[in-house]
Amino acid sequence: MMEKNSFWRKLLAFILSVLVIVIIFPTIFAIPLEFLIMNESTYSTMTTDERLLEAGQDAFSESIANQLSVPGEDEVISPVFENTEILSEGIQEFVTKEWLSQTLRDVSVQLLQFFNFKQPFGIVSIDLTEIKENVLAGRDALIDKILSSSAPCDATEITQITSGTLTVRNMPLCNPPAELKSKVITAISDYVEEFLYKIPQEYQLNIEDGINASLNNPIISYSLIRWLFRILPVLFMVLLILIAICLGKNKHEMRNWLGKLITISAAISLILILVLVIGSEQFTALFINQTLSAENSSFGTLLLIVLQAVTYKTLLWMGIISATLLGIGLLILFFSKQSIKRASMERAEEEIQYQESADEMLQTKQEMAEAIVEETPVDEKVKKEKKK
Repeated sequence: MMEKNSFWRKLLAFILSVLVIVIIFPTIFAIPLEFLIMNESTYSTMTTDERLLEAGQDAFSESIANQLSVPGEDEVISPVFENTEILSEGIQEFVTKEWLSQTLRDVSVQLLQFFNFKQPFGIVSIDLTEIKENVLAGRDALIDKILSSSAPCDATEITQITSGTLTVRNMPLCNPPAELKSKVITAISDYVEEFLYKIPQEYQLNIEDGINASLNNPIISYSLIRWLFRILPVLFMVLLILIAICLGKNKHEMRNWLGKLITISAAISLILILVLVIGSEQFTALFINQTLSAENSSFGTLLLIVLQAVTYKTLLWMGIISATLLGIGLLILFFSKQSIKRASMERAEEEIQYQESADEMLQTKQEMAEAIVEETPVDEKVKKEKKK
């Protein structure tokens, strides 16, 4: 006969069970966080995705076009560079997919080295040498494309081009006649060359500045949160062990309790994951809109593609883990029920054996009594003969 668990043991098990339900979802998230989100291979495989590379070309070309169309101190931007859409299309062919793929891989490695505590500074470097060389070599073709996309020059604009010294400041945005086009292209080409030389060979982005703007003591806070996620799976197992110890006096109750707890927790997690899957695109788009500034908005689509892909894979991992826990919980309940049935059958067999033993003993006693009764007349007859 198994002992019963006391009220206080059940109360403690209930409190620990509430903690299990509270931490189950972040515990499930902790696994893909370490092995998927913070894993370099996750992003290296994405750098060959055509959709991502096309979005990257649009982002970088638009960013360079915006820089060309924004005047610096004591500068006046030529009307030739005012149409950023045409300018961006022209620059896009110089942002090659090979350079972009390698750059995205390098950026992801640098970011993860910082977030995985492998380097102390969150500075991401992007090498612009190849793009500068490509634009410098093909700047005449770029300018010709911009001019050809514009309306033909009228008489006033032709007069403006032919009179005086031609500079980009007084250069109208129009398509000049063939005899004047080379002169116009040369003037604009010199300006583009000067602009390219002003651009550094390497662009650096300080991730810590963005984190410092949104958090107090960001590095310490991030470290604590990261290590909390790392110990959550261990804490989850410890809580289950403590619950098993609390209810250990009654094995059947302990198994039934743990099975129901794991099943309910996994079911709740699956429901939450389903909700996140349905709204993941909206959530990620909202996050990008709130995170990026107006200056970096051109990279919104690029980051959105990466974030949505990683979010989908993360939720898929979490769904698989939750489904596995649900299966484990149901298996525990199944074997617990089978154990209870087996124990009931054993008790029934013992009762039957006990009843059979009792019946056998009763029958033996009856046979002995009958034997005594049968022997009694013979004894009396012997006594009578002795008296005679």
